Amino acid sequence: EVMTTRAANEEKFRAKEDFYRGKWESIRQAQAQNAYARDKGKAARDATRNALLEAKRAGVQACKRQSQEHLMSKKERESNERLGNQDRANYIKRNKDEGRRRMEAERAGKLDMFRSDYEARVGQEEMLRARTEALVSAMEKEEMELIQRLQNTQMMQRSAYDELEQALGQTAAPVSRRAIGKREEEDPPQAPGA
Repeated sequence: EVMTTRAANEEKFRAKEDFYRGKWESIRQAQAQNAYARDKGKAARDATRNALLEAKRAGVQACKRQSQEHLMSKKERESNERLGNQDRANYIKRNKDEGRRRMEAERAGKLDMFRSDYEARVGQEEMLRARTEALVSAMEKEEMELIQRLQNTQMMQRSAYDELEQALGQTAAPVSRRAIGKREEEDPPQAPGA
């Protein structure tokens, strides 16, 4: 009976050891599985975090590239606008200079034309003045000649009257003098320029 009891106790002890051994094995297996799952989850989280970081880094780089592209595009557009504005300013300046030169040329042409007209008018007036002076001089000369001729005629008439008076005698002298005086009153001699 002691042997039976001992065998039973040993059997119980072995069964208990097997039970605890199995339990420990299952606990270690569960711990190993948990550790594996934890490592796998950590690896997945690390991979996800790394992927997110990489995506974020790529997004930042893309934003930087896009920003640089926008900046370069803006600089190129501003440079093109500056060049276009400069070209327009040069075009306007050229047109303004050309207009100024054209106006100056027209003004110079008009001044030359006015000067030519003025000189022509002055020449014509000078020619008319010379002709008028020549005509006046000729008329004065002719007038002087006529007056001289008239005076000569009057002197000849006076001489003829004197001779006639002497020929007719003393009785006709008062009549002759009155006739000569009356004729001189009707046709008096004129001075030059009158």
